[in-house]
Amino acid sequence: MSLLEVKNVRKIYSTRFSGNKVVALSDVNMTVEEGEFVAIMGESGSGKTTLLNIIAAMDDATSGDIFLNGTNIKDIKEHKLAEFRRREFGFVFQEFNLLDTFSIGDNIRLPLVLDDHKSKEIDDIVIPLAGKLGIKEILDKYPYEVSGGEKQRAACCRAVVMKPKLLLADEPTGSLDSKSTGEVLHLLEELHASGQTILLVTHSVKAASHASRVLFIKDGEVYHQLYRGDLSNHEFYNRISDSLQVLLGGR
Repeated sequence: MSLLEVKNVRKIYSTRFSGNKVVALSDVNMTVEEGEFVAIMGESGSGKTTLLNIIAAMDDATSGDIFLNGTNIKDIKEHKLAEFRRREFGFVFQEFNLLDTFSIGDNIRLPLVLDDHKSKEIDDIVIPLAGKLGIKEILDKYPYEVSGGEKQRAACCRAVVMKPKLLLADEPTGSLDSKSTGEVLHLLEELHASGQTILLVTHSVKAASHASRVLFIKDGEVYHQLYRGDLSNHEFYNRISDSLQVLLGGR
């Protein structure tokens, strides 16, 4: 059984005033195995972020099913969804989503506090993890006092503090300079090497080249996929670039 199974997922939006229907996802089928690092790519409007939001139980599919570790997400009661998301998923966003009124350390501690962990237990988890991810020195600083790369490292730390089954990353390098981008991608590789399953949505060929598999979405469906195999990041980068040119009609 795959860790994540997406079966025949469709998403149709109705426009507010005209009532016209917009098909965001037409028929998506995919799986993610435990321990995989999978990237999803596609042009703007292809449905990749919509798919990520549905997988994360932050949006409902019009039809179809999402299974995480055998549990059908649509069977989870509404009042249990927040707890399910907190315990099963980690989230990393393009704009970090850190609370400016909380220190970096308190931003990372927040999921554990919401899950009723005891104070000493929280620090026993957070401080070693922050050290491993290279941000122990900034735990007492606030988000507006640190760099974009440090913010995203903190966001990654917060995302994995509950040891989620699946780490979901939506354009995590989209707001970063090239140096910080490299640092965050290296961090994602380290998390993957430690056993973390990762699902990444990105426009960036460089970011996708760090994954073990890349899915391409076109017109609301999975159009193509590439496996890294034994390819280096550079070789996989070139394969992804070639596939994108075909996907976008460049050849």
